[in-house]
Amino acid sequence: MRYSIAVGLGAGLVVMCAGLAGCGESGTAPATRGVSSASGSALWLVADEPEGARPVAAVKADAKEGDEVVVRGVIGGRVTPLSADSPVFIIMDTSVPSCADMEEDHCATPWDYCCETTASITANSATVQLVSADGSQLDTDPTAAGLKPLDEIIVVGTVGPRPSQEILTIRATRVHRVDG
Repeated sequence: MRYSIAVGLGAGLVVMCAGLAGCGESGTAPATRGVSSASGSALWLVADEPEGARPVAAVKADAKEGDEVVVRGVIGGRVTPLSADSPVFIIMDTSVPSCADMEEDHCATPWDYCCETTASITANSATVQLVSADGSQLDTDPTAAGLKPLDEIIVVGTVGPRPSQEILTIRATRVHRVDG
């Protein structure tokens, strides 16, 4: 089990890094700071549930670079699927059970999906990059907006570069947290 976790995490990081490599145009524009409203809430975090959300795996199977997409997923797939240092995070298809969904709670980080194979994690995950309406990466902290591992969310955005079918990066302008 420990070996499969390490392999899964290593492969996951390769997928995440590869997905990030195609995001944005480095050095062309400064990160956008204007991500909060007067009330202090993140502008990209929306209350109204977007219509037409599709599962991560379905979007990953047929999305092309530049497509507008609405994707439903769960924050997870890595030990650290999101951080305060980056407007980028990982989501998993909702059909894939996290370790928290198992009968025995035997995992300290159930959002890493360590009970899944590397192939399953790769096939069912996507990288989400928060961007402004003009497409520039936001300088924001998704955790400060209240997002956390295992939150079910709906992401609205544009598909970024797809160097392979294994990589799906969504350049998101809106995120809705699903009430559970």
